[in-house]
Amino acid sequence: MKKKQSKKYSVLAIALVIGAYFIASMILPAPNMIKLDTIVYHVCENKKIGDVIIHIPNVTAVYQQILTANANKYPNILLFPTYAGPWEDELAWLTNNFGGVNGIPIMFEVFCPGTPVFQLTIDQISAVMAVCNVKWLRFAEVISVCRDYNLTFPTDYVSVILNFCKNYNLKLFWTEYSVNDVFEKIKSYIAGFEDIVTVSFSTNSGDLEPADGFALVKRLFTHWGGSVQSWYWETRHRSQTGGGPIVEEESRNMPISLIISHAQLCRNMGAEVIQFEPYWYFFGDTDGKARESLKLMHYYLNLNSK
Repeated sequence: MKKKQSKKYSVLAIALVIGAYFIASMILPAPNMIKLDTIVYHVCENKKIGDVIIHIPNVTAVYQQILTANANKYPNILLFPTYAGPWEDELAWLTNNFGGVNGIPIMFEVFCPGTPVFQLTIDQISAVMAVCNVKWLRFAEVISVCRDYNLTFPTDYVSVILNFCKNYNLKLFWTEYSVNDVFEKIKSYIAGFEDIVTVSFSTNSGDLEPADGFALVKRLFTHWGGSVQSWYWETRHRSQTGGGPIVEEESRNMPISLIISHAQLCRNMGAEVIQFEPYWYFFGDTDGKARESLKLMHYYLNLNSK
């Protein structure tokens, strides 16, 4: 037991040193590289993490805390909502908590892994647009998961959503964690729609470190961003312990210095969008109060902004 604890603390110490180094080295960006104009925070409801059921008593209050932390540094602040439960309950939660079609701007996830795969119909997306201020749609790690589990990827669905976005003046945020030919496939799927799609590297990747992942999408796409996640720490924890099932609680343990360094790096390399997750890393599980991590993130992210 002591051996395991000692190893964990040594890893944490190394991470803190690495994080401090990155913050020091990346804190002053090249002014001509800063393109970041959209920041997105995950909010979720009814999900069990360990012994806690995540609950947000007041979504508007959560959003206001993010606006305060942002201090008008970046023009577009969105929420990315998820709900653990039946579709009808999710739609009711969205209807009752996000202020209607002129309310809190959101990035709405329509396609992501799950059992079964979460793949919303046009009618379902339209139902959300009738009750929420939807600015973006989101695809999350769908090619990566199809590749990992040898599933057929639904290219026809991608075409339907891209055309829907174009017709309704929406943007699409597409984030993936795997590499090899994953991002090259995205490039072929979005041909003709490059102006409305931002392609993102997810930092929970076990294939590449954030710097290399960001460099990859920057090289391939005009509009690119990053999904900066404390799941990075969970992924590294599992790799050090020989794999196994996802330990969601481990996402709480990422050193703030390290996740700040990933966000700074993403911004300073020229990302247009940064999306943060999970919700519970930045906010209280059931009271919706901002943790110190939110204030620290924006203290550093706001420095030398436009």
